[in-house]
Amino acid sequence: MEHANGNTLSKETATECLAALRTFQDQYVGTESQVQALSTLANWLQRLERGSHTDDEEPLDENSRQYLQSYHDQFTRISLFEVVGGSRERWRNPALAAELEKVDDWDAFDVFKVASLTGDRPLEPVTLAVLQHFDLVDKLRLPDKKLRNYLRGVEDAYLKNPYHNSTHAADVVQGLACLFSNNDFTSQLTDLEMLSMILACVIHDVGHPGVTNEYLINTHADSALLYNDQSVNENGHASVGLQLLRKSSNNFIEGLSEEQYRFVRRTIIGIVLATDMVGHAKLVKDTAANIRQLGADLQSWPEEKKQSALQMIVHCCDIGNPAKPLEYSLQWTNRIMAENFAQGDRERREELPVSPLCDQDRVDVPKSQLTFLEYVVRPCFEALRSIAPVTAALALRNIEAGCRHWQAQPRRSPSTPIFPLDDLR
Repeated sequence: MEHANGNTLSKETATECLAALRTFQDQYVGTESQVQALSTLANWLQRLERGSHTDDEEPLDENSRQYLQSYHDQFTRISLFEVVGGSRERWRNPALAAELEKVDDWDAFDVFKVASLTGDRPLEPVTLAVLQHFDLVDKLRLPDKKLRNYLRGVEDAYLKNPYHNSTHAADVVQGLACLFSNNDFTSQLTDLEMLSMILACVIHDVGHPGVTNEYLINTHADSALLYNDQSVNENGHASVGLQLLRKSSNNFIEGLSEEQYRFVRRTIIGIVLATDMVGHAKLVKDTAANIRQLGADLQSWPEEKKQSALQMIVHCCDIGNPAKPLEYSLQWTNRIMAENFAQGDRERREELPVSPLCDQDRVDVPKSQLTFLEYVVRPCFEALRSIAPVTAALALRNIEAGCRHWQAQPRRSPSTPIFPLDDLR
């Protein structure tokens, strides 16, 4: 029997291809015809391996031939990060693989590039890359297909807002990976704590409507009535994210004990609710006080205070894009301003008071960004310096660069974006 390129396919090669194919089948979620092609190929390889095929057998349709082309020469040596996207096109994309290899690099990773390479669906590959990087899939025995289904369901539930979208969620997940990579920081956390933090990052803005809590309250939105005007968006995000886990095909944590499940759920809810900026000042103050009192090793902290630290760490990641290199942080500034201004336009049309930072005729972007950097973002990362010193140092260096940038800007016409709005992906 000959390979599609005309070369004889040996029994040994068939065995190697079959092993690689079985690995890929466990990870692959594709169309019905693609899955069938893989099954056809597997059956043929099994017959070839056993020597039970016939010479006149037509073993492969064209789809199966295309899959077989790369197995022996390529798949058995391919980087893990090239398969995390779940499609043949992605795992063969060297640009995506190269970017995901930098998933724990605060300055070098380009989430916008990943978004571009994945058709604005970066959350699944970034999250899978982080989970694999810290070996959590194997340690916690997370079923791959259900994990993928869940991540895709979450990504589907993110709206196409300029800022609060799945690219932002992927950026927050990646920021957390950078903090995890500090020295022996992960030794201070259990596997369940790490998983809970990653999942909280994944869902922390899912379903975000692109408007603030205040807007939802002022317009008597159903969500504001449901959550009694308390952390309206954040309660919604936690609810949507955890509801998606109830679907059997998504429930990748079904193997956890009841006690473990309750811990994960409680931790996720606490972290997501703590992303409400209303609690920012108290969270920063409490973290600094706890570090002074208890030291920087979280293993010795009482459970309640440790939960607060986990909330603080994710909160830093959530507001941390201004602490990324300028080439990335300026894009995030443009996105949040676009979203704010869209809310301001809605408020104007609805004859509501225009919210702060939402009036494009009045907002001084450089001043607002400088204030946010100096009084919100910087204190967060200063509080983390003793917990995650390497990443905190990089972030603080970028914050200083950002402050210098905004201090040097003339008063910009607020209606002039930093980048063309058409460039928003």
